[in-house]
Amino acid sequence: MSNVFSALGRIGRDAEVRSTQSGTSVAGFPVAVDVGFGDNKQTMWLDASLWGKRAESGLVQYLVKGQQVHVIGEIGTREFQKRDGAAGFAVTLKLSEIDLAGSGGQQQAPQRQQPQQDYQQAQSNYAQQQGQQRQTNQQPSIDDFSDEIPF
Repeated sequence: MSNVFSALGRIGRDAEVRSTQSGTSVAGFPVAVDVGFGDNKQTMWLDASLWGKRAESGLVQYLVKGQQVHVIGEIGTREFQKRDGAAGFAVTLKLSEIDLAGSGGQQQAPQRQQPQQDYQQAQSNYAQQQGQQRQTNQQPSIDDFSDEIPF
């Protein structure tokens, strides 16, 4: 990853899983992140996406509107054309990690609730997929370095 962004935010819409023309699954959803404080507090919206097997995992069913999440990924921008024809820009986040945090979406989407056991299994599957992805990645991860500071 060439850049890393980490934030705590809330999902703005239930995750939608789609496929690219080549058949790769992509789960997309917006994440609202507060920046600043006091009178300067603003909300920044990120177009977050999970790719491949992570988009197909059972974790996606828990990515519902209002759910608080901790996201880590590569940040970028995307240009698009608005309905009025003007150019627009979106901040994108290709996720490398996502963790459910706090409360949220389950109260707003009871039809999607699953027993705690199913949730734990989905998290376990996701963690396993993360481990497999790290093993096949040629670039070193942050976990490959020693925690000792040389000074």
